[in-house]
Amino acid sequence: YESTETKNGYIKHLQKLKPVFSNATWDDVDLPTLRQYLDLRTGKTQGNREMSLLSIIWHKALVWGMTKKPWPAQGVKNWKNAEQAREFEVTAELFAAVYAQGDQILRDGMDIATATAMRLKDVADVDLPVNGRLKRLANKTKRLKGAIEFIVADSPVLTRILERRLNIETDCTKLLCTPDGKAVSQRMLSDRWTDARDAAAYRAEVMGNKELGATIRAMYLRDMRSFAADLAEDLDAASK
Repeated sequence: YESTETKNGYIKHLQKLKPVFSNATWDDVDLPTLRQYLDLRTGKTQGNREMSLLSIIWHKALVWGMTKKPWPAQGVKNWKNAEQAREFEVTAELFAAVYAQGDQILRDGMDIATATAMRLKDVADVDLPVNGRLKRLANKTKRLKGAIEFIVADSPVLTRILERRLNIETDCTKLLCTPDGKAVSQRMLSDRWTDARDAAAYRAEVMGNKELGATIRAMYLRDMRSFAADLAEDLDAASK
């Protein structure tokens, strides 16, 4: 898979599926078994993802001749757990709380993400601008999404980040790098986010604001995109 995140997600799902299905035969697995798995799974949404992965594995097995039995849920509607779209508003206060606890790498990553609406994890893969234009990568596939570009000079945030970046002597071709010139990985950004979020939540709690602390702890890395959308002028701009 092109996406490291997708690969890592599948590995995590397999860790849940393996203890249950590794010793089963194809005939052992029927629709009631799949539904029972979902009923017993505490993480309902993750359970759905695990079943989707099992479906992918099953269809590969059909192609490779490992089984002739069709996927037990083939053509069955609404057999998985019901899902609700996550609604979480990242306010300026929440953003600032985490931002204050981050180092320069995380702060630059958060600034690039909010200036371009990229997922924070994808910020690590952004190349240096060419002719003053920064290309926006398309989420999980890492393919360019049309001709979406940003003129760096039009953004004080991107201009400031690029100026600081160009003062670092390095062969790294990425916009984001460490002070000693090393590439920043998605994992580095993710770990920094988690540490800064937890530090911000703890700070709020010790200051007596337990409600703010709990809200900060409930904020996921992917929620940052909603903050970028909120900064747009209107819905059309947010969509673009």
